[in-house]
Amino acid sequence: MDFAFLSLIISIFVSRMIQLSAFRILTDEDKSKVLSKSIMQLSQISIIVSIVLIVVFYYLIINHTGSPTVVTSAIFITLLLLRIVVYMMVRKKMITEGVTPSYRNKYFLSWLVTTIGVVLFIAFFMMQFSHATK
Repeated sequence: MDFAFLSLIISIFVSRMIQLSAFRILTDEDKSKVLSKSIMQLSQISIIVSIVLIVVFYYLIINHTGSPTVVTSAIFITLLLLRIVVYMMVRKKMITEGVTPSYRNKYFLSWLVTTIGVVLFIAFFMMQFSHATK
């Protein structure tokens, strides 16, 4: 397995561990707020769209005859904007639902770890791709 996918997998694993540790200390009432339908749907949509974008990125890099920098920049900006918009929407829903600030802070840390993983995935993938094409 290469560093690109490894960094992504590790970041997702660490992110989930952060969320689980934060979830364990919530009261039952707060757990139901965090697991509300609207928050869960936003998270699920974000994960699905992120996976699709990564697959599209991989496909375009392998099959695109133009500049890989253009493809990388477009996918990177799209992923980053998606992650930021979804984070802001989930945070707003959490505030509306009355989720504790300590959980929201852990959620942000979890989001940040995954976002760094996505950035590393693209950076490592491009480094490996550029070395393979030389």
